[in-house]
Amino acid sequence: MASGLILSAILSLGCLEVAAAKPSQGNSAPGVGKVVEITDLNFDAMMKQGPWMVVVSASWCPHCKQLEPTWTRLAEKLRGKVRVGKIDGPENKILAKRLHITGYPTIFHVDRQGKIRDYGDRQRDLDHLSQFAVSGYRQYEPLPWYYTPTSPYGQLIKAILEMPRDLQEVYSFLSIDLGFSDVFIIFSGLVLPLVGGIFVIGAMDLFFVRFHCRTPQATAAPPPARNDNQRPPQ
Repeated sequence: MASGLILSAILSLGCLEVAAAKPSQGNSAPGVGKVVEITDLNFDAMMKQGPWMVVVSASWCPHCKQLEPTWTRLAEKLRGKVRVGKIDGPENKILAKRLHITGYPTIFHVDRQGKIRDYGDRQRDLDHLSQFAVSGYRQYEPLPWYYTPTSPYGQLIKAILEMPRDLQEVYSFLSIDLGFSDVFIIFSGLVLPLVGGIFVIGAMDLFFVRFHCRTPQATAAPPPARNDNQRPPQ
């Protein structure tokens, strides 16, 4: 009986090792063959894992609902070639502004260098979409740098758009986590920029105006020499 228990334990351990060594299907590359949800928070990181075909849609848009089955089949067809993503425009307003979205659905291709090409009003069937995603996009010029959200200019626009949200997070941290009153937070928000501005102006005056912009003192001209032979005027 003891030998049977030992044999059973050995077989159990062997099964566990085989199960651990066997890679789980579908988890090796998250999002491969499936439509990936892209948001304000993960857009920049996700675009580095391109190439991508992305649609910006809205839940209330009838054309977007009509496109959903085709978009799911597109992700399956492009498995291992091009990743397929979806952005909910109304739920990700900052990202929609960065992408200059004016209507739904909007489809675009992002290559490995982060260049974006708008799909436009072309046919939205599976064959045309997959052909554009794999090679057709090369026939079209990418969007200019000032329309590209991953460019330095696009990152600056992102920082400006995210500023209200960042300020809200700072306010929540000061008010809830640290327990500061609203009066203290408002007073600090008004006084600190003023103090910082005075410090910057003083530093500029000290280093640039007084030291670098100082002009040498002008020397007085010597008086003209006196001529004793010159006759005084009549």
